[in-house]
Amino acid sequence: MKDTKHTLNHITNNHWRTQFHIQPPTGLLNDPNGLIYHDGVYHVFYQWHPDGPTHGLKSWNHVTSTDLVHWTQDKRILQPDSIYDSHGAYSGSALIVDDTLELFYTGNTRTLDDVRIPYQLNARLDSNGIVDKKVVIDHIPKGYTDHFRDPKVFTTPQGYAMILGAQRQDMTGTALLYTSTDLKTWHFAKELTTWLQSFGYMWECPDYFELDQKGILLFCPQGAMNVPQLNTNIYPNAYIVGEYDTTHFDMSHHTNPQLLDYGFDFYAAQTFIDQTGQRVLLAWMGAAEGGYPSDKYGWAHVLTLPRVLTLIDNHLYQQPHPNLIALRTDSVPIDSPLCSYELTVDSIQGDLDIDLYHFRDECINLRYDASTQTLTLDRSALKNTYATERGETRTLRLDEPLKNLHVFRDTSTLEIFINQGRYTLSLRFFPQHIEGHVKIKTLNDSALKTLYPLEDVNHDL
Repeated sequence: MKDTKHTLNHITNNHWRTQFHIQPPTGLLNDPNGLIYHDGVYHVFYQWHPDGPTHGLKSWNHVTSTDLVHWTQDKRILQPDSIYDSHGAYSGSALIVDDTLELFYTGNTRTLDDVRIPYQLNARLDSNGIVDKKVVIDHIPKGYTDHFRDPKVFTTPQGYAMILGAQRQDMTGTALLYTSTDLKTWHFAKELTTWLQSFGYMWECPDYFELDQKGILLFCPQGAMNVPQLNTNIYPNAYIVGEYDTTHFDMSHHTNPQLLDYGFDFYAAQTFIDQTGQRVLLAWMGAAEGGYPSDKYGWAHVLTLPRVLTLIDNHLYQQPHPNLIALRTDSVPIDSPLCSYELTVDSIQGDLDIDLYHFRDECINLRYDASTQTLTLDRSALKNTYATERGETRTLRLDEPLKNLHVFRDTSTLEIFINQGRYTLSLRFFPQHIEGHVKIKTLNDSALKTLYPLEDVNHDL
């Protein structure tokens, strides 16, 4: 492995650094953590290994915003500085209690024999930093392995609940529920009741919330939904929708698991409530396997743009947060060369063939076959490749004709929203030449299309 300790100047001069996504100042970013809006400020923490673009000793880096568009680095970073998180501050969540921001996370420790011992910790954020760090769950319940992590804490009519990703001793995945009346003493209640009794070997990064009087569980079922022959991602991010009983923690009546995103780079999604009461999602725009071309510059990965969630016919729809309109400048012709853009295409009828990035012999192609209602995202014409063992295309059969397309392109990201966000496809890409064109090859004449250049606002990231 090459030395990954690069200077910050070397990193920020890299042309793949993004213009409006949350990205690490150095090193590796992964799971979003502790997402919350409080007292006029959005707080986003994320898993961070500052010393290089590899998984190592993790902190929670911290950025803040007043509008979900402009982000600044916050000095109050959650460090693994106790005996209970000696091998990393793993993922978790945030909650406002009595006007105070409380963080909950998994402290990873290991014995001299390399045996994992997870602790669930609580810490408080004040004006100076992270204080009052303490253990709230100090052992794994009987019947489960040391894969016991990623607490999501939320309120219930009875007080508070914590949902954790877990693995049974028979090596199947599940989610566990704890309850508390004071956030200090926690009691193991039970497994979250579902009919998914043998669905993957570990459920990571769970998140529970309610929309339209339905309970929704986001989770990452490792070992499920990843058939290599279908060119799926090795680690999926899924959700189920059902009736949820917060007294008995019963979600046994729910939909089949569905993917949150059908692209190449999407994992560990978490949600929060924004200033207007909307449910908003952020995810790690990365994948656990393989290195990325940006590794040679000493950094890796970004978070997705904030996405507003709505529930329609038991499907989660994701749309770009309306605040992102602030990034737009005046619209330009579709074939204008750009480093970043927002593209809308409405009133689509029939087939579509479009390069969302095109420069000389490199392109990223999106095509739709109306006869089969099949959408294909193809990145095979890029020179700087990564994670190719799962294929260079993602194919999706739509349950309705393609009607519209909404795309955000940053220097090295694409986020594609299909049919008002019924489907999304997210990916990183690392072109040899940053400036590229949108190239439309097939599109009906009556379609409405608009292209907006977007501002570079990442001066502080």
